[in-house]
Amino acid sequence: MIGVTMAAAGTAAMLVGVGQYFVQVAGGDLRPPPASAQAAVVSGAATCLGAAATGVWTGQPAAVAAGVGGLAFASLALGVYTNRRIPRGSLAVSVGDRILPFEATTPDGEPFSSEAFAGRRVLLKFFRGEWCPFCQAELRGFEAMREPLAARGVSIVALSKDAPEDAARHRARDHLGFQLLCDPRMTVIRQYGVEHHRSLQVRGRARVSVLGASLGFVPSVAAMAIPTTLLIDETGVVRWIDQTDDYMVRSSVERVLGAVDAAFGEGGPVPSLVRTAPVPTDGCPAC
Repeated sequence: MIGVTMAAAGTAAMLVGVGQYFVQVAGGDLRPPPASAQAAVVSGAATCLGAAATGVWTGQPAAVAAGVGGLAFASLALGVYTNRRIPRGSLAVSVGDRILPFEATTPDGEPFSSEAFAGRRVLLKFFRGEWCPFCQAELRGFEAMREPLAARGVSIVALSKDAPEDAARHRARDHLGFQLLCDPRMTVIRQYGVEHHRSLQVRGRARVSVLGASLGFVPSVAAMAIPTTLLIDETGVVRWIDQTDDYMVRSSVERVLGAVDAAFGEGGPVPSLVRTAPVPTDGCPAC
């Protein structure tokens, strides 16, 4: 039964690699998977391929089935990883522009107007949805920034296509103290040109909690927001834009706080980008 043993070892190696990366994300480190995690998945897939080949050569159906099962897991992991890139939208605002007036809904079902931004410094975050583990980790990072940002006169507002009941669950589950906004018809998301037209989402009422992340079981391909951050000053002018081209990778806390300080003359230059998309000097990350 050497083939079955090989398949089990290969699958275990892949699980270790994926688990290592998930621990990284759950800890708020939203960089690409480390080389060790990638190597574990590749070596595990190769071992499962060898197990399937051994089963065919020796006439062991169990080894073939185990090897193919491991390869199916490898294909899923590879598919998710290789499709993480986001085609750029046509961002409708640039640094120096005034924001586009919009209306949305709060998690309590109340109407919200961007007129509420008047006289306020706002960090407006477009995110994919409450089901996305990368968004969950990023918004927990934003929550950790809430007090330092408040000390700089900046409030956080995060918007997605989530329905109000989903946003309310998200707010309670992840203990978010800042404003969440709902745009179920993606009117605001399309208005700002931050729509990712087709991407994998995994939703569903049935959930499992893994290392603090809430994961669903119902996969589908759907439109959603491109993770994008706009820093808006008291007059409604965009002072900084940050948009990723890889939904698994987001900015660091240091970069966001540095951008706020630089925009309002309270610090030095913005820290180096942490594996997110480069922001051109003209301030338009979609150009």
